[in-house]
Amino acid sequence: MTRKILIIVCISMICTIGGKSQVVVETSAKVSDLVQIHVNINKNQEGKLAGFSIQICSESGNHSREKAEAMRTTFLSKYPKIRARVTFREPNFRVRVGDFRTRAEARGFLQKIQMDFPQAFVVKDEVRYPVNITELAD
Repeated sequence: MTRKILIIVCISMICTIGGKSQVVVETSAKVSDLVQIHVNINKNQEGKLAGFSIQICSESGNHSREKAEAMRTTFLSKYPKIRARVTFREPNFRVRVGDFRTRAEARGFLQKIQMDFPQAFVVKDEVRYPVNITELAD
């Protein structure tokens, strides 16, 4: 009999725990102010942060823009979910791909594309807030 009561009490406790509950977090005004400052700083960065990209091409000279665009198109045909962009920094057109928070993330993706783009290397860059790269590369 006591065993049945114990089981009923345990089941009712589990049902109570599984129900809706609410957690209230109280913080000081200073913490709230710091969080708001952090949010404002990030809004001013227009969704960009210091990170890493992979440079797969750098072209200069005649028709360099067209060559860079062709390389970008080639990359996107193989990896359509990864952002690729052509940038110009005199005198070169560069093709950079990916938005990585860490050098380790960039190196991991570099290993995946190394056969297709053997001249590619990791560079520090201003990147967009990245998504989980392992989901995109598969």
